[in-house]
Amino acid sequence: MAAGMRGSGRVRAVRARRGDCRVASRIIAAALLLIALAVTSTPAEAQRRARGARVGPPPPPAVGMRGGYDFDLEAWSIGAQASIPFARRLAFLPSGDAFFVEDRTDWQLNADLAIRLGRAGLLYTGGGLALLNRVYEEAGDAEAETRTGANAFVGLQTPGRRLPFRPFVEARWTFVDGESPFRLAFGANVALGGRAHPSPRRR
Repeated sequence: MAAGMRGSGRVRAVRARRGDCRVASRIIAAALLLIALAVTSTPAEAQRRARGARVGPPPPPAVGMRGGYDFDLEAWSIGAQASIPFARRLAFLPSGDAFFVEDRTDWQLNADLAIRLGRAGLLYTGGGLALLNRVYEEAGDAEAETRTGANAFVGLQTPGRRLPFRPFVEARWTFVDGESPFRLAFGANVALGGRAHPSPRRR
């Protein structure tokens, strides 16, 4: 009976923690959206809209490093990503992360597509496929398994006009086997050749 009570208590604690994660993820996503709206509503951005539409080539490919925190595992992470644009606002984003849990290291590989929103393109969103290696069972002797899932994310990347890199912050959800662990990632990308912000030309 004591073992059963401990097991039910553990389940309640896990459910409560996941509920807190869902609330935190919604707050962070809303905060990113509000920040992006505030930035794109500045007088400078309004002047750019008033000058009319401009068209430029896709930005150059970029690579970068990132850190993060998994609110479901309560674990910090480190990873890397690349950005391979194939249109002005569309890009392929391969990435990978290692999550440092108490007695093990989980990992996840991602193949995502992102679209930039607004004329400034500071806010972006997208989704893709994920390959996760982690422990899915609550039992103490459970072993890590590799499974596939789906990603959804929303992020905010600064212009970085005065820096050689572009910082970003990103809220990510991965849907696998009925669960949706929430991660917060932050890092920076460096353009590979060319200008990170090519001068647009008028149509």
